[in-house]
Amino acid sequence: SGYGSEENYEYMFRNGMTPYVKYNMFHVEQRRSYRNNPFHVSNLFYNPDGDFYVCPMGQKMKFIRQEKRYTASGYQQTVSVYRASRCEGCPLRGQCHKSKRDRQIEVNHTLDDYKARARELLTSERGLKHRSNRPIEPEAVFGQIKECGKFRRLRLKGLTGAKIDFGLKALAHNLRKLALAWAKSSFLNKFLSSATAKRLCTNPLFSFYPKYISGVANAA
Repeated sequence: SGYGSEENYEYMFRNGMTPYVKYNMFHVEQRRSYRNNPFHVSNLFYNPDGDFYVCPMGQKMKFIRQEKRYTASGYQQTVSVYRASRCEGCPLRGQCHKSKRDRQIEVNHTLDDYKARARELLTSERGLKHRSNRPIEPEAVFGQIKECGKFRRLRLKGLTGAKIDFGLKALAHNLRKLALAWAKSSFLNKFLSSATAKRLCTNPLFSFYPKYISGVANAA
C-alpha cells in the first residue's frame, strides 16, 4: 500500500525503470460500477486546452487555484482546484456531492499522468504476469521478514543505514532458507547430479556446516 505515489513513479521513470507498480485505487477502477459512475472525479470530462472539467449536467468546473503540498518525506506535489458555479437547484446534486456549497474537486495532474502510464503497463500481458507473481514472490518474503522475523522497524538512520539494516536482515533470511534446504537429505540430489554434488561437498568453498549457518541466521 502506498507504493504507487507520485514520488515513487517519478523516481522509477527518471531512472529508466518500468513501473509495474499498482496505485491505491487500481483495483477499484477496474470495477464496472466505478467505471460507469459519471460523478467520480476520474470520470469527469476534462478539457486540457481550456483547463476545465465538465460535470454530468454539462456545467463547467473552472480552475480556481494551485496548491503546493508536501508528503511526510518532504516531496512537493502540486494540486489544482476546480469549482462549479451553479449547483443550487441541480437535479443531480444529491448524487454528485453532499456539500452545501458548489462542488469543488482537487486534481493532481502529474500523478494522474503517471497513473495512466502505470495502468497501461499493469493491464498488459506482461503486467498481468507480474501482478500474479507479486503475491507469491516479493510479498511472501516481505511478510516472512516482517511478521515471522519480527522486523517491524529499521534501527539505523538515513538511506545508507536503511540499506545496511535491511540488507543484513535479507542476508539472514537467505541463510536461514539455505540452512533449511541443506538440512533436507535429498536437497542436493534434487538439483544436482551425484558427481557434481560430491565435487561441491569436497570443495573448500562449500565446506561449511548447516548448524553453523542456522546459528548465524537465528542470531541475526
